[in-house]
Amino acid sequence: MDGFELYGLARKLMQIGEAAIPDPNGLQRLSPGVRHVMTDVFEHPDTSITEIADRTGFPASHVEASVTTLSNLDAVTTAADPNAPERTVVRPIPRHNTAVRIDERLAAAAGIQDPRQAKELVGTLEKLTRRLAGTLSPELFDWYTAETPPWDTGRPQPAMRHLAEAGAFRGRVLEIGCGAGEHALMAAALGLPTLGIDPAPTAIETARRKAREHGLQARFLVGNAFELGNPGEQFDTVLDSGLFHVFSDPERIRYADNLATVMPPDARLFLLCFSDRHPPGNGPRRVSQDEIRATFATGWRVDSIEPATLENNKYADRVPAWLATITRT
Repeated sequence: MDGFELYGLARKLMQIGEAAIPDPNGLQRLSPGVRHVMTDVFEHPDTSITEIADRTGFPASHVEASVTTLSNLDAVTTAADPNAPERTVVRPIPRHNTAVRIDERLAAAAGIQDPRQAKELVGTLEKLTRRLAGTLSPELFDWYTAETPPWDTGRPQPAMRHLAEAGAFRGRVLEIGCGAGEHALMAAALGLPTLGIDPAPTAIETARRKAREHGLQARFLVGNAFELGNPGEQFDTVLDSGLFHVFSDPERIRYADNLATVMPPDARLFLLCFSDRHPPGNGPRRVSQDEIRATFATGWRVDSIEPATLENNKYADRVPAWLATITRT
């Protein structure tokens, strides 16, 4: 592939992406500059005019005018940051920030009729996106080899521990993004057949060592949330502690699709993620209840979303979180 072919591919993908953007209020008719600002806001919720200008290279005056336009179209909201009143927080409105399935659009553009091939194509593009954008990058996983990552506290999260103590876990258990395996090991200690997967080989090695030291039968495999069908197994209970909030909007939809391949009807997902009750700033995306419900709107039943907390090594105090109980239908 030469530079011209790469440029042509980029233009074609841009056209497909623009056609896939939800357009209830005529957002696609906006100027490219305003659309660029809109895209940045969707990719960086809880941002500010200055931060958008720094990332996009646009003058602050252009960003401010674009945000006003988007606000008038009910695409974004603005509000004073309660922790820094001089800072105005810009947030996407959930209905515009809900991911759309693009499998069909990409398949049509590529002349693909087999849905499985279409999903493979989307998966390849998502891997490329993560590689270029840094989301779930190898550098992030390498934290396990250099230092203790913020999410590894050496013990189960309180919300997950309370579920285990209440007998909420049943049948075969899968923990996605298991890290060093604290929750998977907790489930195995209850006598439940348990599998933990994580893309970080060092984390998996640590989890296996802990299982041996405690005489537990939990299994741990290197894998990721978008290839859950590889083990060829079904699970009655799935645990997600601190993974969902790192996904982009398209990744959330693909994540739910992958979960559906390993969860039979009545299987339950327990999902613990950062909450939009946490003040804006650095760290994972803040997730609203509406975003959780939108991701699991089809083929699932959201039984409850309750306030919870997440312990980590970055903040002295626990941070606000949501604990969602979701059943496969």
